[in-house]
Amino acid sequence: MSSPAFSPRKPATGDPHQLLQTARQLLNEQRSIEAARAFAAVLAVQPDCVEALAQLGQLLFQSNEFPASLGCLQQALRISPGMPRLNALMAAVLRKLGRLEESAVCCERESRISPNDPDAHYNLALARQTLRQIPEAIVSYRGALRLRPHYLDALLGLGRCLRQTRQAQAALDYFTDAVRLAPSDARAHWELGTTQLALGQYIPGWSGFEWRWKLPDFTTPPPRYEQPQWDGRGLNGKRIFLYCEQGYGDVIQFSRYATLVAARGGQVMLGCPKPLQPLMETVPGVAEVVTVRQDLPPFDTHAPLMSLPFIFGTTLETIPATIPYIHARVSTSSQKKWVEDLPGKKVGVAWAGSKTHSNDANRSLPSELLKPLLKIPGIRWHSLQAGEAAQVLAHPDFAGKVVDLGSRFKDFHDTAEAISELDLVIAVDTAVAHLAGAMGKTAWLILPFEAEWRWMTDCDDSPWYPTIRLFRQSSPGNWEELLGRVARELADL
Repeated sequence: MSSPAFSPRKPATGDPHQLLQTARQLLNEQRSIEAARAFAAVLAVQPDCVEALAQLGQLLFQSNEFPASLGCLQQALRISPGMPRLNALMAAVLRKLGRLEESAVCCERESRISPNDPDAHYNLALARQTLRQIPEAIVSYRGALRLRPHYLDALLGLGRCLRQTRQAQAALDYFTDAVRLAPSDARAHWELGTTQLALGQYIPGWSGFEWRWKLPDFTTPPPRYEQPQWDGRGLNGKRIFLYCEQGYGDVIQFSRYATLVAARGGQVMLGCPKPLQPLMETVPGVAEVVTVRQDLPPFDTHAPLMSLPFIFGTTLETIPATIPYIHARVSTSSQKKWVEDLPGKKVGVAWAGSKTHSNDANRSLPSELLKPLLKIPGIRWHSLQAGEAAQVLAHPDFAGKVVDLGSRFKDFHDTAEAISELDLVIAVDTAVAHLAGAMGKTAWLILPFEAEWRWMTDCDDSPWYPTIRLFRQSSPGNWEELLGRVARELADL
């Protein structure tokens, strides 16, 4: 029931009421470990004390002792199933243990026990959203806001749910309310900014995008350079360091701004991961590429790549879309070819992104759904997939039907060489799609129902990549219908 660390040090005796008073006092004084032992002592003489079970369960939860906490709370619920807040606490424990469906059931019970508690409705909404029960989550978020109209987390949660159902314009209203309610909250500005970007409202959107540096879970630390950050003024020959901050695809998409920076008189030193170095050296305006952040050559000013649209005041009409701006350097002395020159359309495919990406479960495609595409006559399939996901190509369903190129790639320059020899690239939202677009290759991008802000909403083309065509899910998670459309288009080729 309780963790050994919080068990009473010697068998407890005495008046359980007095022991309970002692435990309460220790809890009020925030002496958590001693309070936990005191509540355990109460239970040693009165095992059915619901208050002691609940408080010990709470303290164990705060100490990350989740199985022990769950045992306490389960016993408390058996004794007093209608006790307020008890189901909410157990839901939090179950969520930590990865038992999400059970957690949602506890949240539902809590909302019935405490129908006037906005937190109960909020917790149920969050549980439903985690389980992708979005319409039900919207109902619960609205319930929380009816009881507490200025509930910041509920405003943000409802806005996210509306955006997930492609109601971006409606989501905008809630994010605007959130910023008005909490003008210093980075989450509110970020959600508002990315929603504005998705709707094509670029000027206010880029401003909100700058709040990413203050997000509690933003993975890139803010820069700590002695030199000032560039504000867009003429550079007059100064050396400027442009550096990446997020994924490979982001570097490829926003490296185009190096050309604009050079046009303002800058000597551009571009920082990027090593696998991208050969490609970044082909971007017009880039004078030097570095792949480390320590012991950098001297520079006068700096800017993050993804802040350049804000610095340049980019609108939909002024996106720098001179394509191609990345090239594969194919040596004239080399006879190496990635793709055999055989009859049929040469199509490359990439179906999965990095598993470390926060949205990978939503954007990556189950490989078995590709099987019907492989039966289309006149198509010669080539895998551009690297990493663990490519192992599926050894399966009999794929062996002999897809040429495995990705397992031979050493860096993104190899990927670019292979793409240059293909007629068409089909990819999910990964760096391969960005690379094909930056090279001016015809590409079909297959997107989840809620795509990232950069692909906007309800359109089948991209102002960033004129040669990319967008295919979107017609309903959340419905890859089958989307791939059916892709198959029909391929058959028409």
